[in-house]
Amino acid sequence: MNLLLSIAFVLCWSSGFIGAKLGAGSASAVTILMWRFLPLTVILIAVAATVARTSWRGLGARDVARQAVIGVLSQSGYLLTVYYAIQLGVSSGTTALIDGVQPLVAGALAGPLLRHYVSRKQWLGLCLGASGVAIVYRGDTPSARVCAPDTDTVEALRPAKPSRAWRR
Repeated sequence: MNLLLSIAFVLCWSSGFIGAKLGAGSASAVTILMWRFLPLTVILIAVAATVARTSWRGLGARDVARQAVIGVLSQSGYLLTVYYAIQLGVSSGTTALIDGVQPLVAGALAGPLLRHYVSRKQWLGLCLGASGVAIVYRGDTPSARVCAPDTDTVEALRPAKPSRAWRR
């Protein structure tokens, strides 16, 4: 059962970038997110109403408030900005690349900041996920020279030559 739930989670989560890309032309980021999570909300309310509440007994108001803050930050600080970037024209591959780097950054900072070190097996999984994102990003770029700057960028960064008026 855990394997099936894991596969369902990966499919649902990764389809968000596709949905954002498809919906970006006809709806706002807030509307896309609302329609993405409205069916989930209905399902979760049905599950919450039918599941035994014994697992909820230890939940205090502070725990619920903490989870609510995490939910709001996840929606507004993360998903809304990703969907809004796609709406503005950032490719879904680029947003997936940025999204895919976040677990690596969290893994790298968890040890020094939280004293919670990532195991080798976890690093292997993080790197495997990052390599998958890199493959998708590579296929999303228009040329094979992903990291090479174009000539306009090089020209814009070059120092300007002083005009004749400044030479006097």
